[in-house]
Amino acid sequence: MASDNSTFDVVLTPNSNNSSSPSLINADAQLPLKLTPLNYPSWRALFKALLLGYDLLGYVDGTLACLASNNTFWKRQDQLILHAILAPISESVISLIAAASTSKAALDKLNKLYANHTRSRVMSLKERLTFAHCDSKPVMEFLQSIKALVDELALVDSPISDDDLVIHILNGLGSDFKEIAAAIRARETPITFEELHDKVVDFESATKRHDIPPEPLVVTANNT
Repeated sequence: MASDNSTFDVVLTPNSNNSSSPSLINADAQLPLKLTPLNYPSWRALFKALLLGYDLLGYVDGTLACLASNNTFWKRQDQLILHAILAPISESVISLIAAASTSKAALDKLNKLYANHTRSRVMSLKERLTFAHCDSKPVMEFLQSIKALVDELALVDSPISDDDLVIHILNGLGSDFKEIAAAIRARETPITFEELHDKVVDFESATKRHDIPPEPLVVTANNT
């Protein structure tokens, strides 16, 4: 059982359809990211993964509704999930959902509160992805920045396909990489980000090696 102090120190136990006790969630250990108005997509991804792992997602997505008013097991489990939602939330957010009586109501309220913010975030990320260019930065740094944008878009439920990712990378590489870009576009089979990353980095390294002028030959007299 959860203690009465504010550390929320409870043990997470596997959920089971045959269990007589609901699964308990350690909000501090299992949800280390404290929800703020700025990080909702990341927090939601962590929370969804936690519920999926313990077969509890149905409580918040409506697929496992309480069909009987005397279903005390469902109510206990739902309140423990609600507790896990409320525990890792900043004070500026918790007051907005404190009146929610179920875990689904709390999460629905959060989704509604931050829906517009999420949409604007998606547009901002896609715009940055569209206009990203390698310029004078190392190609590895450019590729890492592209991957970070794509990963963040996936967190806000707006994933980029592998083909679109390749197109964004090739468009941003610039004229120095036109030869390898043309070769990749001519491929008949898809290319993964990891494979593209290795090919582009190797191409940059080979180009730099060719650009380095040979060291002058130093001639020394052999005095005998």
